[in-house]
Amino acid sequence: MPAAQRYALLLIATAVVAVMTVSVAYHAVPDRAFAADDFQWVLNVRDQSLSEIAARSFDVSASSHFYRPLVWLLLWSEWRLFGFDARAFHMLSLALHTLNAALTGALAYRLIKAQSPLAPIVGFTGTALFVALHPAPFEAVVWVSAQSELLAALLLLLAAHCWWSAGESDQRSVHRRGWRIAATAALALALLTKESAIIGLPLFALLEWQAARAAQRRPAWRPLVLPLLVTGAYLVVALDVAARNALVRERGYGFGVQVVLNPLRSLGLIVAPLPGVEYGREAWLPLAGACVALAGAGALLVCWRLRKGAASLLTGFLALILTLAPTAPFTSAPDSRYLYLPVVVIALLAGAGASMLVEWIISPGGTRSTGNSVEWHILSRSSRIPLLRLFVGATAIAIVALIGVLAVNETRGREVRFAAGARPGEELRLFATSQCAEADFDRILVVEPPIAAPHVEAIIHLSCGVRTRPMVIGMGDVERELRPNTLVVAFDGGFPRELLRTSAE
Repeated sequence: MPAAQRYALLLIATAVVAVMTVSVAYHAVPDRAFAADDFQWVLNVRDQSLSEIAARSFDVSASSHFYRPLVWLLLWSEWRLFGFDARAFHMLSLALHTLNAALTGALAYRLIKAQSPLAPIVGFTGTALFVALHPAPFEAVVWVSAQSELLAALLLLLAAHCWWSAGESDQRSVHRRGWRIAATAALALALLTKESAIIGLPLFALLEWQAARAAQRRPAWRPLVLPLLVTGAYLVVALDVAARNALVRERGYGFGVQVVLNPLRSLGLIVAPLPGVEYGREAWLPLAGACVALAGAGALLVCWRLRKGAASLLTGFLALILTLAPTAPFTSAPDSRYLYLPVVVIALLAGAGASMLVEWIISPGGTRSTGNSVEWHILSRSSRIPLLRLFVGATAIAIVALIGVLAVNETRGREVRFAAGARPGEELRLFATSQCAEADFDRILVVEPPIAAPHVEAIIHLSCGVRTRPMVIGMGDVERELRPNTLVVAFDGGFPRELLRTSAE
């Protein structure tokens, strides 16, 4: 297949992925409002100048939760550009997600070594659509506060592409060095975005091993020194910040049975994304993950005995274990947004499997060598595709199409449920903004809201200014907390309403 045709097919596949993502699976996302932590992020960046936000975000001593300076800068930039236009924030999330899907597909295209020119293109398309439409990590796409997951994945994918380019045997040494420096720079940026990007270093090692196998040479471990130094420096900073992390002090992370159960639970969430299980509380999820892990081990053993594809499959499984590892320390079930990178790795495995199936179907007669080239003779009479293989191919297409429809429906359902849970926060913002436009309250008491107290406080400060003091109270505490110039707000069916107000005298 000529290069021009391959590139045209890849462009068409990319366009299909973009349309399926933005217009089909996540078509309602741009019209959604902010949710939960979004209000706190916006409040923290609203009144900061660029120099102030840069100094604060990179100041290690000022970080008491996680060290994510690039996320601060990203959200500050979005606020300056878009203000309270949540649609623009969501469109950026969709753009990042679509780009990640395309980059994952492109990585599959580069990793797949097939004799048929069609197999890598199928691998590209299948991998990209898997990432784009899989419902498991939906929170990363629909929640503005989870843009760190999307940005970190983007940077890690760019780093992987650069490192793989360095491992290509036809590159000159100066070019290989440049690609590795670029990969290390992308890794450093990913580390400044999300702590789970620490898996980048061992992923580089896996890519180096895979590239060395493809080029039939020894792996070059010396180039890993630079990313090792970068990762080590980040670890020093991250551990310093973790010592002040309230979740760490309150044992929200730990080493117990969850170190095994959480990765299995996460794997279960990916392979069985059924309605209503998106928050990982079901007891059967670790069992489902264990079944998948055993099946994978069996497949690896079979490939090993057949001496075909075992090393590549082992590389994929090790990469999956690495991406699941950050979910292990949580003492509660990991949120769905943490499944973004594992879905990327499973998509690569699925894309490789799809390309192998395509090559098996369209090349029943194999290939014949002509000098140093490989000539395909699919259309010759001796290599006619048997009906059985055509049937297998048609069945596979039908199954994939059905799974795709189910995935889109589940993604839509999860997005709707997430939006419904987040709606009271936006309703409170709109209500507080209208009330504070009429009067300058000293205190606003919010009675038993369906929103977390920190989010209520951020919403009131955003809507009424920092001078107004918000308080979350119970119904029995209203009379005791009443003061002059106070507004009392209660919720009725998820919508805020004025319960009473006192005069300023």
